[in-house]
Amino acid sequence: MASTVTKIKKNALSLFVEKGYTETSLADIAGRVGIKKQSIYSHFKNKEELFIQIIEEVVNEEIAFLNYYFNQYKNDPLEEVLYHFIIHIEKRFTSSKEDNIKFLLHMMFTPPNVLQETVIHTALGYYGELEKHIEQVFICHEEKINVTKEEAKTAYLAFFDGLLVELVYVNVPKFKKRFQLTWRIYWRGIKK
Repeated sequence: MASTVTKIKKNALSLFVEKGYTETSLADIAGRVGIKKQSIYSHFKNKEELFIQIIEEVVNEEIAFLNYYFNQYKNDPLEEVLYHFIIHIEKRFTSSKEDNIKFLLHMMFTPPNVLQETVIHTALGYYGELEKHIEQVFICHEEKINVTKEEAKTAYLAFFDGLLVELVYVNVPKFKKRFQLTWRIYWRGIKK
């Protein structure tokens, strides 16, 4: 059975995804958990402390996902590794059972004003790990690209960032259309 702290974090994460940081109150979280608001204070000093613990845990779990994905697929063809990474992110973002990636992407793009510096610093830990993995992919497949590893990595990350904006702020059908149209151009531009 999940502990009260685990329930608080899980429900707070869902509410932060649904309503955002500002619109989520400790009373909302307590109501979802089925406890009194005052009970949250026996585990967390305030909403900020709860949020910071959640974002740190989410970033660690998302880094673990990056490690898993890139270790599992590192020997696959270059195009598949890069293409399917974006597909995995989209599937996880649209899954009703997956709040981590939704939370992380929303907070990376629109961090709460009061926690902006902390959120950006924490989220950059995730992005730094992603950059290392993408760089390693191009090191392993350097003979298959007609640009430098640095150019391929930078272009991929810029391409990926643009797709994330479409996914987070627009809608899934437009994300899919943009992905399909731009992927062919990106891939033709870097492959030998």
